[in-house]
Amino acid sequence: MKKVLVAFATRAGSTQEVAEAIAKELGVKGCEVDVLNVQHVKDASGYDLVVVGTAARMSKIYSEAVDFVKKHGHSFGTAKVAYFYSGAALNTNTPERRQQAMTSLAPLLQLHQPVSVGLFGGNVDPTRLSGFWKFAVSRIKEGEMAPGDYRDWAAIESWADELAALPD
Repeated sequence: MKKVLVAFATRAGSTQEVAEAIAKELGVKGCEVDVLNVQHVKDASGYDLVVVGTAARMSKIYSEAVDFVKKHGHSFGTAKVAYFYSGAALNTNTPERRQQAMTSLAPLLQLHQPVSVGLFGGNVDPTRLSGFWKFAVSRIKEGEMAPGDYRDWAAIESWADELAALPD
């Protein structure tokens, strides 16, 4: 049985929901899965696969995800590593937007080369935001930051299936 850690960095909970969906699908495929906020991971050793997920604000991924890989990357051992990005930059899924998301992931890609990268749209829900972001997003009516759930759950499930099928 493949042992998997799905660790996520989130601000408003959307990336956590994606991480939980990935973990659920991996579990259905027979993996033993732990899903944790990157800030709550005490030990990242002993896993066959480590999946790290993040979103971005202003094209910068969350520093907690980078800090997690910096802190725990040495303990991954022979585990395969995969990254996923779930964010507003991919609410319009075009080749240019996918490249923008990959560019945002550069700080992680420089630390640990992944076997796979999942790129997914996000969920823009002003009620889950705080301060400036709540105010700004609540006034947007169109474009990538327009309120709505842009996550493609079938694509997320399919990516999780690909991860489950990776050889040990």
